[in-house]
Amino acid sequence: MIEMARSPGLKTKLGCMISSSVAITAAAHLPLLVDYADLDGNLHVDNDPYSGVIVEAGKLILPGSAGLGLKPRG
Repeated sequence: MIEMARSPGLKTKLGCMISSSVAITAAAHLPLLVDYADLDGNLHVDNDPYSGVIVEAGKLILPGSAGLGLKPRG
């Protein structure tokens, strides 16, 4: 879809509404492919069962472990 949108010169954005760390961490692997990224939906979830990508100074920091790098909270 990103390639299809770019072919006629459209800008692309990756975004979310309220999402868990599972969805946001997976999506955080794609921002280099788009013009804009708005991936902060997990910051609004109080009972998120996992921790994954974090935001530092407006930048997405991916976990360093295997797979998505998610860790159970608790």
